[in-house]
Amino acid sequence: MRLVWLLVALGVLVVAAEAKVPSKTKGKAKAPKLTAPTAAQVTAAKKMGKVRLQLSTTKGAIVVELEGAAAPIAVANFLNLVQAGFYNGMPFHRVEPGFVIQAGEPNLVGRPPVGYTIQDEKSPIKHTKGTIAMARLYRAGKMVHNSGDTQFYITLADTPHLDTLGFTAFGKVISGMGVALEIAVGDKIVKAEVMGPRGRSG
Repeated sequence: MRLVWLLVALGVLVVAAEAKVPSKTKGKAKAPKLTAPTAAQVTAAKKMGKVRLQLSTTKGAIVVELEGAAAPIAVANFLNLVQAGFYNGMPFHRVEPGFVIQAGEPNLVGRPPVGYTIQDEKSPIKHTKGTIAMARLYRAGKMVHNSGDTQFYITLADTPHLDTLGFTAFGKVISGMGVALEIAVGDKIVKAEVMGPRGRSG
């Protein structure tokens, strides 16, 4: 019941898309437009503690445990996207063996960008093997702060320099790390879904 209440509190801010959809999506249903998490959603995420998500990929399942108290903005944002089905069918577009796998680029599935960014957070979670964190823009030879939106990565090894660079880590892989290590460019997230505290869907 606690998990259900928290998910209701977080909610999903989805409205009909008004922006133009790229021509390659002509004839397809428009993707919903999402907004940045509200203050109420961020507060709910901070109070919720830990929640598990399953990323069912073409190589198998990866289960991650998000920590709302550590990075509530990132967690609220990620839950909004997962509950809206944003990551379903999304490919991993970046694979760096011994470093990271990365997904969440809407252009790769013919969707418009969400049109917002979220703030970086000083998370206590360290970038050890299996950390899930928000990606940021890289422009003019440097990382752009507060530029995270939908792209995330999972580390394949300890990467402490990412702590120094200030990337927001918001959870850890608790099952399926072997699957993460086998991911190749083009492998897809078939479905992303919220799970119960003991790994049960719900």
